[in-house]
Amino acid sequence: MTTSGLLGSVVIPAHNEAVVIGRCLDALLDGFRPGELEVVVACNGCTDETADVVRSSGYAVQVIEIADASKSAALRAAEEMVTVFPRLYLDADVILTAASARQVLERLQAGPALAARPPLSYDSSRSAPLVRSYYRARARVPAVMNSLWGAGVYGLAEVGRARFGPYPDVTADDLYVDQHFQRSEIEIADCAPVQVAAPRHTADLLRILRRNYQGKAEARGMPSVSAPTTVSTVRDLVRAASTRPGSAVDVAAYFALAALARLMLAVAGPTRWERDDSSRE
Repeated sequence: MTTSGLLGSVVIPAHNEAVVIGRCLDALLDGFRPGELEVVVACNGCTDETADVVRSSGYAVQVIEIADASKSAALRAAEEMVTVFPRLYLDADVILTAASARQVLERLQAGPALAARPPLSYDSSRSAPLVRSYYRARARVPAVMNSLWGAGVYGLAEVGRARFGPYPDVTADDLYVDQHFQRSEIEIADCAPVQVAAPRHTADLLRILRRNYQGKAEARGMPSVSAPTTVSTVRDLVRAASTRPGSAVDVAAYFALAALARLMLAVAGPTRWERDDSSRE
């Protein structure tokens, strides 16, 4: 569904993102004409000034506030407000330029892709050496870099969004959405990458990995049309370690941190929502 003059819509769930939401909106909207993009920021369980920052930004952005600190609830509430497709779902802490947002929306309009996102770039310049090693290895895994999840943004055409109903209460919405599509139905647009800030400290990364594996554990019980990526991830990293000089250390760090995060989840069990505040400093 399209409305005259609108290229698409953007949903931004935000929980205590006053520090970064202005940066997110500046990058996204500096390049769109007024009335060209429909944007809803869904503030959920905020105890800071996130909503005030958005309202004072000068952009024509709708703001809603819900009491629950729940990304899934925020997504459901925002989708009751937006009216057009294609649609982007954007995390408040990543940097997506207007040019890249436009390219993804235009590709979804043109088809045949049902889901799309920009390429992904990890900024680990302020991270500890072990964290940098992990993300260098991660960036060599095609199954990760060509999926919807893990980039902080993904887009859906109207037909793609019809693959599932209201967002369920899951830890990883992007992984949940990704599982509804074959790889051939997903396009990585040819545009500037979305910038994702890596955690600064190893402990921060472990908390995020623990949350990720919790989300994957939830997703195993859900219907999926995507093939599992664990086997291909191991194969790709082993190949990288054997063919690229210096990459063995990065691959070893990747596997060690992944194993430790899985152990933490197994010992301590599921936890509340974890996020990395170090990358927001």
